[in-house]
Amino acid sequence: MGKMLSTVAILVATLGLSTGCTSTSDSSVKPSKLEMGAHIERTDESTPKTAIFVGHHKSEDVLKAIKAAAKEEGWDVTEYKSEAVIVEKTLADKTISSTIIYHNQHISGDSENAPMEELLKLRHEIVEQLKKEEKH
Repeated sequence: MGKMLSTVAILVATLGLSTGCTSTSDSSVKPSKLEMGAHIERTDESTPKTAIFVGHHKSEDVLKAIKAAAKEEGWDVTEYKSEAVIVEKTLADKTISSTIIYHNQHISGDSENAPMEELLKLRHEIVEQLKKEEKH
């Protein structure tokens, strides 16, 4: 009986410690504490892991920033659906494109039809446009 109680006590203590450690590490990364443009590890299921945090902005303001950034970097923007746009650009006689989704305080895009280098320039400019918006 004593051995059984000891075993149960050890199991409960182990479970309690592992649960406590897990909840502490998960709650230490909160989007509101991240700098705009930072990569994130933990989001809800609708946000891709490659998305970047862009802060607490209205969807209209994010769309405005995407359009301004795209114009600055030479991209054409076509509104695709709610909270998504298609950006296109011609490089060396080849048209490149990406779908940019802005959702849940994050921006993500695909690099299937555009070089990552070009998309990173665009992403940087979007963050800069949003920072300008915050100052106003």
